[in-house]
Parts: sequence; structure tokens; C-alpha cells
Amino acid sequence: MRVVVDANVHVSALIGTGPPARIIEVWQSQRIFDVVMCPELANEIRRVCARTHLRRRIPEADVSIYLLTLGTHAIQMPDPESIEEATRDRSDDYLVALARTANADLIVSGDRDLTEWAEQQPPVVTPAEFEAMLASEDR
Repeated sequence: MRVVVDANVHVSALIGTGPPARIIEVWQSQRIFDVVMCPELANEIRRVCARTHLRRRIPEADVSIYLLTLGTHAIQMPDPESIEEATRDRSDDYLVALARTANADLIVSGDRDLTEWAEQQPPVVTPAEFEAMLASEDR
């Protein structure tokens, strides 16, 4: 299975709690799904982690190591060339374009602009829903 993981899920995984952290832990240890990345997504993760309130919770070295891991083990795609308006938040449209270009099966996001998006192609699931999917496949 090939998935695009939204920056908000990656940042939550770096903080280290809940379904986002467990999803990334499964990805790192078991490789039962592929994570798709592009430079814009890596840059968004870095930008979000640099915000003042998160810098206290996520050391810059942890962000660098995390991005290095993603750069080494995730499927690397170029930034999407063509980004159509798809969601109600234009800044999320590059994730949809990335997922479509990479033929991803899912987008994993906690962003309501994506989870409530009517034309979900590919489908969007929350981290908790994705974790439950992984658990059911494990049985």
C-alpha cells in the first residue's frame, strides 16, 4: 500500500504520541506500507516544526534525523508540476496532486479540509482510521 502522509501527521509523530507516532513506528519497523514524499512536503514539515511553540517540544536534531529517514526510506517524488484546485484549502491541493501522481492508495491526514473533502480521490483517512486498518491487516 502506498500512502501520502500529511505534514500534520508527521509533526504529531515527531511529538511522539497517539496514532501518528504508532503509524510511523510501524512504517519504520515493519515496512508494510510505503510512504510517499516530495520536497514541498519535507519543507512543510521543517517549517511547521520551526514554529516557536513546537521548537520547545521537538529538537531541531530530531527533525533533521526524521527527515533524513524519510529521505532515505520513503518513495521520493518530485513536487507535483500540475496542481489543480481540489480542496477547500488551496494549500492542501499539492498533497492531492502528489498522491495522484504517485498512484497512492490513501492520504493520511488529520486536516478537516481533507478528511471532509467530498471528492476524495484518493481516499483520505485519519491517523486513527489508518492505524485501525493496519491492525486489521495484521490479523
